[in-house]
Amino acid sequence: MTWTLKDIEARPHVKLSTPLRFKPAADVVSVQLTMPPSVNACWANVPKKGRVRSTAYRRWSKLATQELQQQQAGRVAGKFALVISAGRMKRRCDIDNRIKAVLDLLSGVVTADDAECERVSAGWSDEVESGKIVVQVRAVK
Repeated sequence: MTWTLKDIEARPHVKLSTPLRFKPAADVVSVQLTMPPSVNACWANVPKKGRVRSTAYRRWSKLATQELQQQQAGRVAGKFALVISAGRMKRRCDIDNRIKAVLDLLSGVVTADDAECERVSAGWSDEVESGKIVVQVRAVK
């Protein structure tokens, strides 16, 4: 369930732990992040543990979370569309391998759940700095 300001006002017994940081849902949230690792490099097989997050993925996730906090990213409630513009890189790589890490990062922070994603558009851009991505999360009505 996605909480809105109206929901909270209707329940005076509900206390927010950080009421000053609560932001009402927006129609569009745009952030710039460091390029995530390829999905092929996000997981590692560890004996007796199975598949776990790789060191590169854990580092990127921590850095990207800090970037979201610094930019004070808002929230988008309900179904959404994702538009990713990635800065061109000197080496060959597939843009589609970057999408899952971004969706997982935004889930629970900018969006309630990545399962509510209706569509994704991703592409390379000369206007975005190499090694960076610009992510727009747009509410779908």
